[in-house]
Amino acid sequence: MFKGLETWTARRYFFFITWFILHVILFIFGVLRVKNDENLINLNKPLNYSLWIARGGGICLIWDCSIILLPVCRNILRILRVSFLNRLIPIDENIWFHKITAYSIVVCTVVHSVGHYVNIYKMNKLHMAGDPGFPMSGGELLYKSPAGVTGHIMLLCMVLMYTTAKQTQRNKSFEAFWYTHHLAFIMLGSLMFHGIGCIVKDQDGVCRGYKSYQYLLIGYVLYIIERGIRAYRARLETRLVKAIQHPAGVIELQIQKPSFKYKPGQYMFINVPELSEYQWHPFTITSSPFEDYVSVHIRQVGDWTRALGTRMGVEKEGRGDAGRGRQAAGGGAPNNKTKPEKSTELVDDRGEEIQVRAGFSMPSVRIDGPFGAPTEDVFDHEIVVLVGSGIGVTPFASILRDIWYRANNNMSLKTKRIEFYWVCRDLASLKWFQSLLATIEGSMLNVQLKIHIYCTAVMKPDQHHNIALHMNDDFSSGDTITGLRALTNFGRPNFGAIFSELRQGITNGTYMPGATQELMVDVAVFFCGPGAMAKSLRKESRLQSKNGVKFSFRKEHF
Repeated sequence: MFKGLETWTARRYFFFITWFILHVILFIFGVLRVKNDENLINLNKPLNYSLWIARGGGICLIWDCSIILLPVCRNILRILRVSFLNRLIPIDENIWFHKITAYSIVVCTVVHSVGHYVNIYKMNKLHMAGDPGFPMSGGELLYKSPAGVTGHIMLLCMVLMYTTAKQTQRNKSFEAFWYTHHLAFIMLGSLMFHGIGCIVKDQDGVCRGYKSYQYLLIGYVLYIIERGIRAYRARLETRLVKAIQHPAGVIELQIQKPSFKYKPGQYMFINVPELSEYQWHPFTITSSPFEDYVSVHIRQVGDWTRALGTRMGVEKEGRGDAGRGRQAAGGGAPNNKTKPEKSTELVDDRGEEIQVRAGFSMPSVRIDGPFGAPTEDVFDHEIVVLVGSGIGVTPFASILRDIWYRANNNMSLKTKRIEFYWVCRDLASLKWFQSLLATIEGSMLNVQLKIHIYCTAVMKPDQHHNIALHMNDDFSSGDTITGLRALTNFGRPNFGAIFSELRQGITNGTYMPGATQELMVDVAVFFCGPGAMAKSLRKESRLQSKNGVKFSFRKEHF
C-alpha cells in the first residue's frame, strides 16, 4: 500500500490523513467510553489499560469491517461516481481504497487482539485466585467461549486472505487469491456473532457489547444488493459472436448483448463458465458504442487468460511474438455478416478468425458492467494527451474509435487536438493495433490526431540490419515498421521535454491557431500502464503546469 509514496496524488494524501484522523478519533472515543463508564468499575480496576486499548481497537474494527465491501460494490460505485461524493472518496481508485481499509483492519486487529490476550491473562490470574467475578479460566475464554472461538476463526481467515493477496502471490496463482479472498464472508459472519456470550459485563451483570451487528448489517445488505444486480445482469442474453487472434498473444472477443449500453473508456467484467463458474475478470472495452458489438482485447499472460486461449484453440506459438493469427466465429465458419449501414464506417481488419475445431462450439460468456473509469471523461476537454503502455493501450482503442465515428459523422465533439503516445516493449505488440491507427490516422475529420510510437525493446542484430537498410528510404508512404505516417521512435519518451514544447505551443498560439487564449488552459493527460511510468507522467504534469497551462493527470485503475 505504501510502496511508491512519491507517486501519491495530493488527493490520496488528503484522504489518507483524513482516514488516519478518523481512526484516532474513533479509538479515543472507544477508550473513553469504557474508561469513564462508572458501571464498568468491576472491569476497569483490574484490567484498566488493556481493556481500554482492546475496546478502542474494536470500535475501529467495526467501522472498517462495515465499509470494507463498499469499494468492491461496482454497481453502487457507478452511481456514486457521478455524485459529489466522488470529490471526497477516491471512487476511481476503489481498489486502493479497499486496500487502505484492509490494512486498517490488520492494524486494528493487532491492537484489539493484543489487548484482549493481556485481558485474558489478567482474568485467568483472577480466576485462579478465586475471584467470583471471573468464573472462566484463560483456556475456556480462548477456546470455549463464543468470543474466543469466533476470534480465532477470524484470525485464521485473515492470515490466509492476506498472504495470498500479495501481488507476488497473485501473479503466481490468481485462483488461490480468488478463492481464499472469499473467506471474507466467514470472517465477517464470525464478527457478527463475536459478541455472543458477552465477556464484558458491568457490575450488575448487564452485557456491555458493541452491538456491532447493527452497523455491519448496513455494509452486508449493500453487498447483497450488489451481488443480486450482478447475478441478474449476468444472466441477460449474451452471445460471443467472434474471436480474433492478434499478434503478441492477444485475443479479441466480440460479444453481443442487446441490454449492454456503455461509453468509451469504460470497462467490464467477463466470466467464462467453462473455465471457472465464479471467476470474473476486468477488461477495458475496446469497441465504440456506435458498433453493433462490444469487444475486449485479452493478452494471454496468466492462468485464466491462457486457459481461454487453449479453449479457443490458439496454438502456443500464437501466444508469444507470432505474426498474424486466426479468428473464431460461431458455427466454425468465418462471419461475413455485414454491419448496418452508416454514413461512414470504421473497418479494422487486423487479425484472422479463429476457426472453431470440429465438434466444438463457441464458449458461453457472461459480462457485467459497464463501469466508469477516468478515461470516460476524455470528451470534456479540448486538448487531450493519451498515453498507453503495452496492452494498456486498450482504453484508448475505444476512445479513438468513438472519436473517429463522431468526427466523421458530423457529431458534436468538444475535443479538438489529440496527442496519442504508445510505448511498447517489442515490435510484435505494435501489430494488433496497427491497422486501427492507420485507418484513423488517414481519415480523421474535424479533430487533429498526432500519433507517437515508442519502442523500448532491445532489438536483435538482424532487426538492426533491416532498419539500417531502410535508413535512406522515402518514408512518404509510411513508417517501415508500422506502416503509419508517424515514424517509430526507439527508447523512452521524454515527457518533460514533450510537455514543455506543448505548453510553449499553446502559450504562443502555434499549437491551436485561431483559438482564444483562456486564463488557464487545461490539458488532460490520460494514462494506462505500469506504476513507474505513471510516476514519471504525474511528476512532469505537475512540473510543467505553469504560464497559464495546466496538465491534469489521470490514471486508469482496476
